[in-house]
Amino acid sequence: MDVRFRSKKRQATYANERRPVVVRLMDEFPICVRCGTNPSDDVHEIVSRARGGSITDPANLVCLCRRCHSWVTTHPREATMEGWSAASWDRDKYKTPDDAA
Repeated sequence: MDVRFRSKKRQATYANERRPVVVRLMDEFPICVRCGTNPSDDVHEIVSRARGGSITDPANLVCLCRRCHSWVTTHPREATMEGWSAASWDRDKYKTPDDAA
């Protein structure tokens, strides 16, 4: 598996912004919000970074177990229909009022 390089700016964003949000969400949602049975392992972006989604906005993040996260990423059409993924043109639905400023 290839390891992607992170720029210093991206690394700072992860350390200073994303990591605290992930810790808080994992504390709030220790059980997968999709299946409701397995422990949460991953924080999934509803609108992916590649589609312009925020990696630090809790409104765009959901805690999933590894099994459900794998399902969401391998079944994009079904995941979109269930609301676990969204297209870039839907990203405004996952913004908080603070993002509008």
